[in-house]
Amino acid sequence: MPVPSESPDKPSFLNRRKGVVRVASLLAASAVLAALPFAYSAVRDYGSFRAAILTGSAEGAYYSLASSLARLARRDGGRLEVVSTAGSIENAKRIVPTQGPCVEKFAFIQDGTPVPPDAGLELLGRLPEPESLLILARRDRSFAGFSDLRNARIGIGPPDSGTEFLTKQLLGDADLKKLDIRTSNHELEEQARLVADGQLDIAVYVMRNDAGFLRDIIGRYDLDIVELRDLKGLTDRFPWLSIGRVPAGRFDLMRGIPATDKSVPQVNTLVLANSCAKRADRVELLVLLAATLPTFVRSNPPSSTSPATALPLASEARQFFIAGEPEFVDRYFPWLVNVMSPAYWIYLFMAVTALFNLLKGISHFRLWRIDAAREKLEDKIRQMGLTGLGQKPGDAMQATKPGANSQDIALDILEQLRKLRSRCQSHANSFATPMGDEMFYRYQQSLIDRASGDLKAMIRSGGT
Repeated sequence: MPVPSESPDKPSFLNRRKGVVRVASLLAASAVLAALPFAYSAVRDYGSFRAAILTGSAEGAYYSLASSLARLARRDGGRLEVVSTAGSIENAKRIVPTQGPCVEKFAFIQDGTPVPPDAGLELLGRLPEPESLLILARRDRSFAGFSDLRNARIGIGPPDSGTEFLTKQLLGDADLKKLDIRTSNHELEEQARLVADGQLDIAVYVMRNDAGFLRDIIGRYDLDIVELRDLKGLTDRFPWLSIGRVPAGRFDLMRGIPATDKSVPQVNTLVLANSCAKRADRVELLVLLAATLPTFVRSNPPSSTSPATALPLASEARQFFIAGEPEFVDRYFPWLVNVMSPAYWIYLFMAVTALFNLLKGISHFRLWRIDAAREKLEDKIRQMGLTGLGQKPGDAMQATKPGANSQDIALDILEQLRKLRSRCQSHANSFATPMGDEMFYRYQQSLIDRASGDLKAMIRSGGT
């Protein structure tokens, strides 16, 4: 009697696609393993770092700080452009992203500078050393308290500078409006010269008191710091301001400038980033700041800021301050973290792991069902009188004479074995079958082929 023939297995598109995906997975794993040795090196990937930072006056300490950051970035293959500006107000306006090219990604601004809440800006931290508000006058002039400033002429720096904004905030106090103080805008050195010439009574500066510019103009124009006795009463009305001290002789030891320690208002300097700064850019600037300023990490995150500058702390900064250094993927795979945050990559890894475990469970369930179906069909074959089923190929098989309908039963069992083998082959070639489980399906196929071969031999021998 004719026996149904079986077509040999043919490679399928799913098989080839599965192979490509598996190769890609192996390459990805190899890339991770190849990166492990670098975990113990000091190499940082700044090759893709391209940004500009808005500072303030080119004579100020923060322009000098930004220049140090730029040199460090350049040494590591990146580029940080330092942009001098009038000060905080201009910086707060310019850092807001526009429709054009977005190169200016970072800025220094004074705490208290008004920033639109919907500007898309985030806080990267504050600099460890605050800026001081210095009131400078000629050494032969004396100002004991605010009452001595009646009708005074005060230079408050360039327009849109942090000096102008902070000075107007303080002089805008209701108690001081009665003094009829006259303010005017000038370039930084110009207003020092005007004070020396008697055209201005006072020049106000907001900058680090260790700036070389201050020492230069104080010595050149014979100026000194004015300490007003009721200064603390005014600064306490502005919670983001504090009182610091400038030690005696800070600007000139020989002439004793200042002659005694002077109390001066101080304001923190904040580091801002806009939406153009990707995660890798932000982390790299944080690394540069930490490398240049040893106390930067310890001084952050800021405990509070002015309501006018109430910006959210960037997630990258929060993680950086907790760990004290960039995460592994931030340091060696900056392009990767620009796509997604490391936290999301962890969730993705967990999801992929759970998915593979699920697929593994489904595969084992399928194998169990196939094995149970094969055992059931083999039992039927044994009931037909075929003994020795499942022995090694070449071993003797014996068949007893079956009943009258045994031929139909045998053909039906053979058809079920064919379908079971087809199902087994389909599962083996399935994209969802975990890598390595194919061997279990191939083994089931070999058992099904052996049972089919034994049954065909029995049919040919006339056992049915």
